Amino acid sequence: MLLSSEKIYQTILFADIAGSTRLYEKLGDERARLLVTTCMDKLAALTREKKGTVIKTIGDEVMCTFDTPDQAASAATHMQEQISADPQMSAEHIQLRIGMHHGPIVRQSDDVFGDAVNMAARMVDQAKAGQIITSGYTIKLFTGVHLSCARLVDQARIKGKWRPVDIYELSWGRPEELTMITTVGGQPQACQTVQRARLVLTSEGQRVCVDSSCPVVTLGRDKINTIVINDPSVSRLHARVELRKENFILIDESTNGTYVLKSDGQTATVRRDEMPLPEMGVIALGQQIPKDSPLAIRFQTVPG
Repeated sequence: MLLSSEKIYQTILFADIAGSTRLYEKLGDERARLLVTTCMDKLAALTREKKGTVIKTIGDEVMCTFDTPDQAASAATHMQEQISADPQMSAEHIQLRIGMHHGPIVRQSDDVFGDAVNMAARMVDQAKAGQIITSGYTIKLFTGVHLSCARLVDQARIKGKWRPVDIYELSWGRPEELTMITTVGGQPQACQTVQRARLVLTSEGQRVCVDSSCPVVTLGRDKINTIVINDPSVSRLHARVELRKENFILIDESTNGTYVLKSDGQTATVRRDEMPLPEMGVIALGQQIPKDSPLAIRFQTVPG
């Protein structure tokens, strides 16, 4: 039996509707309020289904607790999938931002307080529409499939923390689409999807394929990346290549940008943006280089 104020460890999850102000401007107060309430009710039901506890709802946000990070991750992915698949929600382009963190809390009556609550709130602040964001500490407590869905996307300075916090995204998929699954260490796990083509990337003895079994690869200086390019001009987490349906997309997240040398000799520059990759060419991280440079990442689309 819990005392009126007792410190325990739990996973805190916040889920809110991204850009809800737009709904009220577009639909009017009454219709928007009913839609938000319906969404919150769905999230609360999913929380209970996944053995969680709804602590409170505040406007367009729900706060809940789970005994383990795995339970919270399962709830988070189901929240994203069910809201995105709901015709009423998708008709108004409703998307969720979800943040979660496991740590110490103090439970008082029907509310909770403490470091985990504050960190979870910071995680949802980091999330964009459609994302599930958590901390490096929480990732270490995951098991099985939830660990395989995590990828390091950033480091952030969090108020009250001496060191930057590793920020991870949990990928999720809709039933009719590809579920993006990549392990934290860069080793992919299989997805149950057939893909017509795959993209082969090679660089100085490194060779990886982007396809239905490995839909995301990361490029950068840090050893955690799928392809590591050790050069001062390359950011720690520089860029990634993602499979989106039948397209291979290059996303730059760096300081110095990414250069794509196409087969026709033209060079495209991507900085904090994204572009579809052509069928073949060379990727250069942080600086323009000759196509035969040891820093070059060559790519080519081949039949699946």
